Amino acid sequence: MRGPRVAFPVVEGEQRGPWMRRSTTQITQGKRFAAYADEVTDPGGGSGRYEWVETPDLVRVAALTGDGRIWLAEQYHYLPKRRMLQAVGGGVDPGEEPQVAAARELAEETGLTAARWRSLGAVWPLPGLSPARIHLFAAEDLRAGTAHPEAAEADLEVKAWPLAEAVAAALDGRIGCAASAQLVLTVAEAPGRR
Repeated sequence: MRGPRVAFPVVEGEQRGPWMRRSTTQITQGKRFAAYADEVTDPGGGSGRYEWVETPDLVRVAALTGDGRIWLAEQYHYLPKRRMLQAVGGGVDPGEEPQVAAARELAEETGLTAARWRSLGAVWPLPGLSPARIHLFAAEDLRAGTAHPEAAEADLEVKAWPLAEAVAAALDGRIGCAASAQLVLTVAEAPGRR
């Protein structure tokens, strides 16, 4: 994951729906995030402090084969302290278009390139903590190549799963990334799938 980028400008005195942001203070800056505290007036008229985190947007890719399979990645995740299945993906660099990031991540992690791309929207995984989004894509007409995972992905294992098995993994929690589970279920419900 690359460094944070501001997903929206920090505007003091900004009305945001029923909320009013009166001021913003940066609490800390790390390599992968920045934390802020806003002084706000909440929807009920109360004054308070709203802390939030800025981190880069992410992408997840449903790389779909012509014979009804989907590529999934499995690796150990430091924070949840477990190996986890998820769709291929990673961070969006500052100034990078999400589809470009999706193509880069697909090639890095699997060696695959895709001739056809479809955007399947975006989700906000932690909307009460961060404005970061996860952009969802379907990639089809795949071509094989050589994977070049990052050093931190040395334990990454990728393979093509039958879509019905991937759906079962999304439903029983083996796919631990919520955006990946949604992506698998979304592509499975498309006409002509499963």
